[in-house]
Amino acid sequence: MRAAFGLAGILVTIGVIAWIMYKVEAPDIEASHAVQQQAETLVNQLNGQDANGVKIEDTYKVFADSREDGKLQDLQITQVTPAGPMDQKFGLRANDVVIAAIDGHTVRTDLNGLNSEQEGVEAIHEAYTSGGQLVVQRGNQTLTLPLPKTMPNPNSPPLSAQMQQNAQKTEQQQEGKSNDGSENGTMDELHQRLHSLPGY
Repeated sequence: MRAAFGLAGILVTIGVIAWIMYKVEAPDIEASHAVQQQAETLVNQLNGQDANGVKIEDTYKVFADSREDGKLQDLQITQVTPAGPMDQKFGLRANDVVIAAIDGHTVRTDLNGLNSEQEGVEAIHEAYTSGGQLVVQRGNQTLTLPLPKTMPNPNSPPLSAQMQQNAQKTEQQQEGKSNDGSENGTMDELHQRLHSLPGY
């Protein structure tokens, strides 16, 4: 009987230790995983490809509008892969008309007057890889993509209060914040936590 109680005590002790280790280590493991995902996303962006190694130029299609002198006027988007890199990064849609590309150094390239469709595609590529923006004509609106997070998407139905609350929580989680808005996961903090793990 004593042996049984002794064995039960050992199992309970092991269970408590495992629970404590999970509570202590799990956040660090999750943080290191988040840092790894962010790094992979950045590398893919710099390489101009999606997570599967597909070039961004293969995830959307364009129709080039040309001027009378043969130079490019703009690029009409005819197709965008849903949830693909151009959709996720810019929110680009079919029927958008790209009129300018802005690179990560805020250098703007107007497509009107470029020599060819290829130069326009290259400007879009540069905007993507450098973390820049696209200026598009969408219906009767001129938009700079990606749209600010606080700005609702044109033509989108209004969100219910619950949907807005869920969207806010998701946005805070993506920014490394807790649900109360406090900072709890900046890149510096994640970097420090990653290097405090055993083996780093």
